[in-house]
Amino acid sequence: MSDPEVAVVIATRDREQRLAFALEALAAQSLPAERFEVVVVRAAGARGPHAEPPPGLRVRFLDSDHAAPAAQRNEGWRATSAPLVAFTDDDCRPEPGWLEELLAAAVPGAVVQGRTAADPAEAHLLYGLARTIEVSGPTPWGETCNIAYPRELMERLCGFDESFPRAWGEDTDLFLRAREAGATLEFAPGAVVRHAVVRRTLRQAIREAARYDAIPLLVARHPEHRRTFPGPGLVKTSHATLVLAFAGALAARRRPVLGVALGAPYVLAALRTHLATNPVSAPSLARLALHLPAPVAVETAEVIATVRGAIRNRVAMI
Repeated sequence: MSDPEVAVVIATRDREQRLAFALEALAAQSLPAERFEVVVVRAAGARGPHAEPPPGLRVRFLDSDHAAPAAQRNEGWRATSAPLVAFTDDDCRPEPGWLEELLAAAVPGAVVQGRTAADPAEAHLLYGLARTIEVSGPTPWGETCNIAYPRELMERLCGFDESFPRAWGEDTDLFLRAREAGATLEFAPGAVVRHAVVRRTLRQAIREAARYDAIPLLVARHPEHRRTFPGPGLVKTSHATLVLAFAGALAARRRPVLGVALGAPYVLAALRTHLATNPVSAPSLARLALHLPAPVAVETAEVIATVRGAIRNRVAMI
């Protein structure tokens, strides 16, 4: 078989059914099968039964000694000789023209980013604590659900930094290092990946919120990344309004008016978000009041994780 022009690297861990969907989507690529290969890197201790490659798709399965995506992805791209390495996730389904569009946009020294949208088959699940990833234009986060790097650049940068905690932030760090090394960014809007809608329990969402401690580390290493955020030292506007709301709750006993004033911005923002997709009615507002404690708990966990990372890395962030 001919050497591949592009390799697709997927790091996976115990999501074999999702992985099977991703492989089926790759088997349906408009790019001829002999022009690309897929490298799937399973995390250490991965449980079966394992997904099998669809007929005609060139897939190599690697068993990693690690359970972190950064290390798995490094093993994946180093196992291929393809001059372009595309990354996607095991909960994504690339559209048929994905690889053709990435190749068409690829130029020497450029990172190519594609468009990511919620899987239309699962869009109805996107409510409450469910999450997905949407990328409609160039971003400074370098999300590995849909991005491609020249292999030469990956070698020069030594790949992903495996020291990032909680398997989060290493993709952004790689992208920022690439830009600092002189790489340009090409956005390919026709290179589309459909990202799954992941439903989460409150416990799962709070556990994932702990990953926010990686954001101050990114800022410490790449100070220019501060421009990405809505304000100085502010990861999310809702973090600031949440802190004000907690201050208002403490002040409410002695100064009720001040308490209401401090809590209003957070509540009004939640109300605007809710009414964007729900009718103005008493039952709708009752549902908002009933469900509001869950996102408050998750954002509180985000703030705590961010502050923890800020202290560790000596940057001012909430």
